[in-house]
Amino acid sequence: MASADLLRRLRNDMPMTITIAALGREGPPSKLRDGRFCFLCPHCGEMLAYANPRYNYAHCFACNANINNIDLMRSLGYDFLTTVEILERWLTQHESRRRPQPPRA
Repeated sequence: MASADLLRRLRNDMPMTITIAALGREGPPSKLRDGRFCFLCPHCGEMLAYANPRYNYAHCFACNANINNIDLMRSLGYDFLTTVEILERWLTQHESRRRPQPPRA
């Protein structure tokens, strides 16, 4: 079973833009609109779900749904355990890219 800390990290530390990009064609259509990342809301189907990078969730301004990474994956048909495994792998990759690399000799 996934720990509470892991679930918190998947919701709060994994940027939604990374999750949607990693999903590729399986993910919802997305675009930058006026400098903000938006995507097709999995609840109402409107292109009004905007990702909030500060709090790392999205809010749909059509249906008022709040969406995190886990919610998004579940709405696309992934079961909970598969969702956690996939997001954990993507989070590890994301964090390894963010770590400063030691200088080469």
